[in-house]
Amino acid sequence: MAWWHLAAYGLPRPVLGGRWAAQVSTDPLYGMKAKQMTRHSELVEAFADAKRRNPAIIELVGAINASDLRRVKVSPDAKAALIAGLGHRNAKVRWWCLQLMDHLADESYLEPILSMLSDPVAKVRRHAVHALGCAVCKPNRQALAVDVEEALRRTLETDPDVKVRDEARQGLERLGVPLA
Repeated sequence: MAWWHLAAYGLPRPVLGGRWAAQVSTDPLYGMKAKQMTRHSELVEAFADAKRRNPAIIELVGAINASDLRRVKVSPDAKAALIAGLGHRNAKVRWWCLQLMDHLADESYLEPILSMLSDPVAKVRRHAVHALGCAVCKPNRQALAVDVEEALRRTLETDPDVKVRDEARQGLERLGVPLA
């Protein structure tokens, strides 16, 4: 994507060799890694803004639609930024991080996704439940190879929001877990 297309979405213009301008420490111990993490954090921050979200997602993970997300390989820094985004103050950012984790389907996301079952926003909790139990969204169309039954049952029994409980029930059904 050319820089002028990015500018139309409110993203900064790249400088020298395509590197993004970033305010980072000049300490040589940080180097490019700090700049990359700063840029990844900026991209996750852009998830809150509908005009900047799509180009930020494409730059961060390399795709935006479900079929293309099945084929991408996400860098460790991008993974770390998505996980860190789950702690963002804005629920839209947390939701979009979960949305991407759901489609990227990496077992390293399990604990961070499980932690979102206690998010204060029901829509975020509901998407965390969905990410745990939906196989259709995953690259190989199979649920994560981890046991999430206990977490989904606990959510079904205790979540105060009916839509979150319903998503947990559907997730258990998708996993083939018999409901009493």
